[in-house]
Amino acid sequence: MEEKPAVFYRICPYCNRAVTLGSPERYCLNDGERLLEACPRCGARFTSPYARFCGTCGLELASVLAERRN
Repeated sequence: MEEKPAVFYRICPYCNRAVTLGSPERYCLNDGERLLEACPRCGARFTSPYARFCGTCGLELASVLAERRN
């Protein structure tokens, strides 16, 4: 059986809006936050459009906002 290639997403750390990695969007259309392409802690890509935490290291994506604003 042939495996399908993985689909990766960019995710907004503020509202969790997701777009596929192939999308030209780099900023969230809802709130203007820069979309995350991968976990800033471990570099894992997001395979779920519903991710609120990194599936590899457990980082809460919303915690990125506090770091950006400091």
